Amino acid sequence: MSAAGPAAEIERDVLVAGAGLPGLAAAVALARAGLSVALVDRRPLAVPEPDPATWDARVYAISPGSAAFLRSIGAWQALPEERLAPVETMHIEGDRGALLRFDAYELAERALAWIVEERALRAALVEQVYDAGVDVVAPAAFASLAWTAGEGTLALDDGRRASGRLVVGADGLRSWVRDAAGIVAEPRPYGQTAVVANFACERPHDGVARQWFRSDGGILAWLPLPGARISIVWSAPEAQAFTLSTLDPDALAEQVAEAGGRALGKISCITPPAAFPLQFLRLPAVVAHRLALVGDAAHGVHPLAGQGVNLGFGDAQALAAVESARGAVADAGAPILLERYARRRAAPVAAMQAVTDGLARLFGSKAPGFAMLRNLGLTAVSKFPTLRQALAQPALR
Repeated sequence: MSAAGPAAEIERDVLVAGAGLPGLAAAVALARAGLSVALVDRRPLAVPEPDPATWDARVYAISPGSAAFLRSIGAWQALPEERLAPVETMHIEGDRGALLRFDAYELAERALAWIVEERALRAALVEQVYDAGVDVVAPAAFASLAWTAGEGTLALDDGRRASGRLVVGADGLRSWVRDAAGIVAEPRPYGQTAVVANFACERPHDGVARQWFRSDGGILAWLPLPGARISIVWSAPEAQAFTLSTLDPDALAEQVAEAGGRALGKISCITPPAAFPLQFLRLPAVVAHRLALVGDAAHGVHPLAGQGVNLGFGDAQALAAVESARGAVADAGAPILLERYARRRAAPVAAMQAVTDGLARLFGSKAPGFAMLRNLGLTAVSKFPTLRQALAQPALR
């Protein structure tokens, strides 16, 4: 276990600020690329003891590409198999009954995605952080960030200082590091809040994820969990989301079952609901002098495709790949490396933002004719396997 003492002055190749899942993955991948890495976070880097009797309300749909990356840094194989659920089929229904189906077999994949609890992913990644020899400075509140020609230095409110030739901002959608570096952008609210909770089901889900675009502009997703259980993400207008999050468990289960056409019979709530406001973020740049942004600090997307954390893992993978292939460039924060990282991420992030934001706007529009147009679009895609495969590939990778 590597940790910095109270009076430490740390200087490393890379300083990762923020220990969300993409920050943890970036720290591990960069350390495994041969760089010395320090990880700083406001909260202790602690993981609660696993409780087999309970389920985490926050889950992620991990794409095959992200799973392969996590395996390459040692985290995926540390996940308990009994807590993973494959998504083998996805059913999508429009607000006027149009249907679209994706199938893992048709796409030559074992699964379209794997549903994993946040706490399980965090535990696996924290273990790899220590195994990779990353220096951990936590808990540590950020006080100031200063730049010289050769490094960035993060001053902490207890007097400690941590410096890196490269600073990786991984501290979330409202990133303090991003603001301190002068990259200014305000997230745009969707006017929706995601309500998440887990449920036990009367009938098995058979590895099927379901998603409904609703006539009120909301989007409801049912994601398979191990056993006869599902996790739901209901991206609802703010007033409705508030009502949903304050219902008692039986009333919430009734609302969720009815909204999903009782596709799995009677359901019962097994975790309290949690709510997360939804926002879109597009930045003018994801790099600056000795700075690279990853995860939600670099972009914000609607969760309708479940791709937020996958984009973050893609950032971590791309940054580590650039650093690993740096050759004679000894400086981890050299402009040429940062430019390569920015170029590598520009197209995948822009494409995913265009799809998710476009769908959220299209199905949220009340303009005359839009309902017919969007449902005709879903129906058209459903009739062409090649088009379905083309649409699915970016999400898979």
